[in-house]
Amino acid sequence: MGVQFFGEFLIDRWVITRGQLIEALELQNYRNPKFGQVGVERGYLTEEQVEQVHLQQRSTDKQFAELAISLGYLDQQQAEEILTYQKNNHLYLGEALLELGHITEEILERELAIFKEEQAQYEIESIDLPADVPSRPVLEVAVDLTRKLLERLAGLRVKVGDVQEGPVDASRDRHLTVSVAFDGTLKARYLLSPTSDVAVTIASAVLREDATRESEEVVEDAVKEFCNIVCGNAVAKLAQQGHVIDILPPETVAEIPPPADGEKCLVLPLHLAEGKLELRFLLPVAA
Repeated sequence: MGVQFFGEFLIDRWVITRGQLIEALELQNYRNPKFGQVGVERGYLTEEQVEQVHLQQRSTDKQFAELAISLGYLDQQQAEEILTYQKNNHLYLGEALLELGHITEEILERELAIFKEEQAQYEIESIDLPADVPSRPVLEVAVDLTRKLLERLAGLRVKVGDVQEGPVDASRDRHLTVSVAFDGTLKARYLLSPTSDVAVTIASAVLREDATRESEEVVEDAVKEFCNIVCGNAVAKLAQQGHVIDILPPETVAEIPPPADGEKCLVLPLHLAEGKLELRFLLPVAA
């Protein structure tokens, strides 16, 4: 069955419908306030400070709490108080489904046990890459930052699936594909392919407003900016490792480019509860 979120698992087993999952996710989003929102409600942060932290998160690999402390907006005790509140009041998906009457406690307990058993083998933070993969540091850093920034900027929790070799075709699912080329001591080409719903969610995060009614051009530009943020942060992190690398401006491509002679393609499915997303890397074999 592969890497899944619990909601996908329940749909595949005909326990709930897609509509019921969306309803539960909306309830979770309403009931699980963001760190910044809790800070504002408690009088520890202003709306302007929250916005500043969000802007800072686009250029540094740090959690909201860590950044807010470093900027002098919060002290350690206030940050821990907010984190404790979030943890103690978090509404899990199963609880949301129970509250909405879409599942019973008996079924939830049974399905959760099966899910945990099946997914145990995938609960690994590191990425299982082939031993001989070229430009390995680029992949490790770019995948890690893609996952982190999807969660921090867009609220999308991601699990990375098994790495596949070859130009696996996603044309039936992808809405667009954005390409960013890494050039320097390590070379690679980063290709992100979201479905329409995921593209709009990313665009909403980048634009800081609902992008549902925005034109395709606006959504496309926002996804390109997200990829620019990811890859720009990757370059900064790789520089700390001693690699001299630059990136070219992001561009959209009409079709997934096949690997050229002397290249290989690695495909990493990114599993989200909200839709589908694929990340590809074109890599020079001789690198």
